Amino acid sequence: MMEQKNNPALSGLPVSQRGKMTSKLYKALAPAERDALEKRAKAMPSPKRTKKTKATTKSGEKPKRALTKYAQFVKANLPKYSQLPNRERLAAVAKLWKQQQQQQQQQQRQRQQPQKKRV
Repeated sequence: MMEQKNNPALSGLPVSQRGKMTSKLYKALAPAERDALEKRAKAMPSPKRTKKTKATTKSGEKPKRALTKYAQFVKANLPKYSQLPNRERLAAVAKLWKQQQQQQQQQQRQRQQPQKKRV
């Protein structure tokens, strides 16, 4: 196949037809020519395929990611709403988080307003 790579009769054909034509050419060879071709093929190095190793993910190898501020907040405040069903518990904690974030934003804006007046 490698020797037929530059064959002008095969160059314009699609891959499927190229394979069929190469097969016909091989079958048309005399036994002595086939032996010579097999010797040349064995002498020609073929590219070795290497297997890709999968990354092992064992629990002990990778350190856990640090919790986000929201996750820490939920972890700290979830027990306060233990009497509610899970869906409502999370909704209540999320609402509390949102209120807290809005308060922090307002405080930051108030701190920044006096700085703007100075400039």
